Amino acid sequence: MQVRVIPNSDITIYNKYIDPATRKEKYQRTVVKKVVWQAAKAVYAVGAGMVRSDTATIFIPFARGAAYLNPHAWRAAKTGKWTLQEGDVIVRGSITTEISDAFTMTQLRAANDEVVTINSVAAMDEGSANMQHWQIGAK
Repeated sequence: MQVRVIPNSDITIYNKYIDPATRKEKYQRTVVKKVVWQAAKAVYAVGAGMVRSDTATIFIPFARGAAYLNPHAWRAAKTGKWTLQEGDVIVRGSITTEISDAFTMTQLRAANDEVVTINSVAAMDEGSANMQHWQIGAK
């Protein structure tokens, strides 16, 4: 029996880095098509207040990773490549807007409903090629 994962979304990854020339934080944008996005929205009571705890688990098949590099290799050769590392931002959907002085990360978050920051990445590289994927945990 073959198990198939049915993609339900495209995503836009904003890989964060420090520009060596300006020493400013910058983002490189990449759209990855046909991934699985599973999200949970929750609000918890903490003390006298409420805390929002939205989470997402994103599954990216290795087959979508032709331009993927591990984080260390990506820092050396970013152009046309992407990576998955803690602190990077993922938006559900295909976003065309670049992060810049004219359009900030704060504005990106305000303009989109499903924006998360990566807090874990696992390479699920066992089993058949059809089952191998990255599993990303994000908040």
